[in-house]
Amino acid sequence: PRLKQKRHHVVYNYAQSLFVAFQASSQKSDVGNELPYHYLEEAERLMEEDAREGNFEDIGKYFNNTTLLCNILICQRKFAEANQILTPCLQKAQRVFGPSHRVTKTLLGIDAKICAYTK
Repeated sequence: PRLKQKRHHVVYNYAQSLFVAFQASSQKSDVGNELPYHYLEEAERLMEEDAREGNFEDIGKYFNNTTLLCNILICQRKFAEANQILTPCLQKAQRVFGPSHRVTKTLLGIDAKICAYTK
């Protein structure tokens, strides 16, 4: 169990660093330079693999993974997929924490971002 937990942290941190590196590249990208979309693809693969293996009884881990994966998917314009992953987590957060908790508000913010792109 302890090794599995450490593996999760390593995978999460690596996927997050790939996402942050992509965001940094997109902010200082010159016209004509290719953005490193392969960073997002690898981060998505890692997070999806981790989600398949993970036990999401821990709401904090579930929230963190969902937030990162949804943001990765939004950057790739995979809005339907992001929404499909976000919905059960948001529902659980609303049940467990209520509508005014920080976790719920963060997830609602991601939901609003998805809605803004899909309308």
